[in-house]
Amino acid sequence: MILYRSVLKELFVNLIFIIFSLSVLLFMEKFVRLTRLFMGKGADFIDLFKIFIYLQPSILLLSIPMAILIAIFLAYGRMSTDSELVVFKSSGMSFFGIAGPAISLALVCSAVMMFVSLYVLPRSMQSFKHTLHETIVKKASMTFEEETFSDVFKGTVIYVKDIPAKDTFTGIFIYRDNDKSIENPLAIVAEDGEITSSPEEGLMKLTMNNGMIHTFKENSSSEISFARYDFVLSSGLDTIEQNKPEEIYTTVLWQGRKEQNTWNIEVHRRLALPFACLIFGILAPALSNRIGKIGRLGGFSFSLAILILYYSLLITGEALAETEKVSAFLGAWMPNMVFGAVALIFFHKAYNDRPLRRF
Repeated sequence: MILYRSVLKELFVNLIFIIFSLSVLLFMEKFVRLTRLFMGKGADFIDLFKIFIYLQPSILLLSIPMAILIAIFLAYGRMSTDSELVVFKSSGMSFFGIAGPAISLALVCSAVMMFVSLYVLPRSMQSFKHTLHETIVKKASMTFEEETFSDVFKGTVIYVKDIPAKDTFTGIFIYRDNDKSIENPLAIVAEDGEITSSPEEGLMKLTMNNGMIHTFKENSSSEISFARYDFVLSSGLDTIEQNKPEEIYTTVLWQGRKEQNTWNIEVHRRLALPFACLIFGILAPALSNRIGKIGRLGGFSFSLAILILYYSLLITGEALAETEKVSAFLGAWMPNMVFGAVALIFFHKAYNDRPLRRF
């Protein structure tokens, strides 16, 4: 029991440290992609903290399986190098007893991930998107500077000559490229205007006075004068109502999985990822026992190779499922099937202590 607690403590310390490190790294990778949305908007610390918290469930779905595998390889690799595994076996402890702490921790992580995946993830992603809209909209006027071109808004370049008061501009020039909402590019000039926003709806509107709209076609152009014109600004984000599969509640996904393939893939993905923890919890101790004294560095390198292979299979499977070349079930569960079979084979050999050619 003392040995069990000692190994479990080392695994837990490694796990917490690795999860924290991976969470920070993965958050920074996501935040870098969002930097353009915050440039010039004056987002305060509270906004950034809320975004960090709301992104954690999606990050944990990646970091926990990675962390459990790396933590086990680090711990058992060290014990193998220090010959502690030999001492455990010499004392009469079976391999199941040696691997017990890793499997117990993997079971707990799997249960936590199942709760996060099925319940917390969609709620956090909806809150994340709402916070992004709210931050961008309420800080919208701060994207503009006098006599400066701003291209923060998707497909739109805006120039203002003067900002006499908050949310009020004079000498406005706007160029809007063609997209789904308009067939041809257009340019707008106006004497003055005022920006209004609705964080709840995720909308920004620039109301302009006394101006002209120039539209361009392949062989012609036209001009329209206006006394008042409302121009809706887009941040490039989906609207609040346009939920992506990861933002939809699991019960709703389950009910509509037969009609929408992407929903079906998301359902199986939410169910399959938590089982990766359990598979890694079985595989890692068995492999550490069979490949010999690899130490911490060797264990870390070996775990990274396994993770790359696992997530490559996962990405490939989901891509095949999206093109309907394989079923959503097979696309999401294929990595678990492959690694689960390998884990059982190695664990069986380690449990029976059969000789196996070392790598």
